[in-house]
Amino acid sequence: MWIDTHCHLYDSSLVERREEVQQRALASGIREILLPNIDVHSVPKMKEAVDQFPELTVRQMIGLHPCYVKEDYKSQLDTLQATYESEPDRFCAVGEIGLDLYWDKTTLDIQIDALNTQLDWSVEWNLPIALHVRSSFKELFTVLEAAQERHGGKLRGVFHCFSGGKKQINRALRLGEFYFGLGGVITYNRSATDPVVRAIPQDRILLETDAPYLPPSSFKGQKNEPAFMAEVAQTVADILEMDEAELAPKLAVNTRNLFG
Repeated sequence: MWIDTHCHLYDSSLVERREEVQQRALASGIREILLPNIDVHSVPKMKEAVDQFPELTVRQMIGLHPCYVKEDYKSQLDTLQATYESEPDRFCAVGEIGLDLYWDKTTLDIQIDALNTQLDWSVEWNLPIALHVRSSFKELFTVLEAAQERHGGKLRGVFHCFSGGKKQINRALRLGEFYFGLGGVITYNRSATDPVVRAIPQDRILLETDAPYLPPSSFKGQKNEPAFMAEVAQTVADILEMDEAELAPKLAVNTRNLFG
């Protein structure tokens, strides 16, 4: 059994094909999928996805994606906080949160403010975080290290779609209980990514798709979906020189350790 720890299953491109997407996921051994939230508008879509994919175990996160941190971010955060407090059992993590300086560097200050608010939530609510980091490792680590000191080491989470190297792995591990989400990107340039995967402790690896984005190499040009995580799982197993049957339970334990 595989768990897709980061999938936008509520995206219209997947919902429109939900029966075939669900059946292909099941046929590929995917039984459970974790949904990162984006903004206030995706919260109801996640709830609908639970019923739209009834044969899968669908779990939800709550958070404001850094690319959606705009002028109204404080009101969005207020709404998301109220949503969590009205249904706390509905959510398994605070995510997808973080910093993104690829698209817009001018919003860095408000991205950091929004991130710190949500890091505080994760400690208050005793939930892990799912981190989005793009062109911003330096800035993100500065924020995380200060927050970890502020909260006495209680932050824990996953670097979703991990794109760093050994230096970033070591710095993340020094932070505490942090994991690394591996998806289709690790299948693109194996000569570069294989050594990175080997450098991650096996008890800190999680698998994900980020569907409908970033499909593995065999499906490039297509909309990604949970079933395609089978290629990621096979790639990780090959890199670590172990059978998939041996790898799957290890990664399931990792997922449970972080997300419960």
